[in-house]
Amino acid sequence: MSRAAHAVAAALVAIGLARPAAGWIPEPERAWASLAQSNTQSSRTRPIDFAVALVDMTGAVTATGRLRAEPGGHARLDLTLAAGGTEVHERNGSDYRVLRDGQRVDKAPHLLPPLGLLQAGKASEVAEALRALSGDPARVDLGMEGRYDCWVLGGRDPGDFQVNTRPSIWVDQETQQPVRIDDAAGVRYRLLDLAPKDGIRFPTRIEVEADGWPIWRIDVATPAPPAARLPGVGTAP
Repeated sequence: MSRAAHAVAAALVAIGLARPAAGWIPEPERAWASLAQSNTQSSRTRPIDFAVALVDMTGAVTATGRLRAEPGGHARLDLTLAAGGTEVHERNGSDYRVLRDGQRVDKAPHLLPPLGLLQAGKASEVAEALRALSGDPARVDLGMEGRYDCWVLGGRDPGDFQVNTRPSIWVDQETQQPVRIDDAAGVRYRLLDLAPKDGIRFPTRIEVEADGWPIWRIDVATPAPPAARLPGVGTAP
């Protein structure tokens, strides 16, 4: 193969087009059930409470805090900023709110993934979590995320795997573990290095990528001290 041909092949690999996504496409109900079983076996269907650090593209820790989520789709990220002040992200289905020092912020990156998809313990709950994101539970496509051949529950746009406007969750066909979530706001959440944490199999890192914003990373550390309940936005953590 010529040097030019090698260069073209390398470029195709880089954008995920050198080979198509492999595998068969299951019926939607079977895909929902597989993810629900994975969530249950990974113990993600119970309340989640972890200490986290927010890391920028240079590798600097810009905030530390706490990530909490409850089955049903309600999740909250409380951050203490290294530069001073606080920031709270709260998600409930497709509703997303940000408070900075107690004041509503309309323009901010959506750092908090729709964790309801990782906590759904029944097939019907997976479908409902997709609907809550304005996704189409009846659609399942094939896709590639990194080295993973995936089922894309909710579907994806044709073409480049890195671009998708459809709310969806990407599930590795081999392990049935989630590796990526795309939401209706055009944010891509990459769920990296899933590992047990206090009995819960959960991503060690979450990369957050959205057009017009720098890439952020949430590092998930040891479990935070238990909380009695998930507070609402504007209340003390």
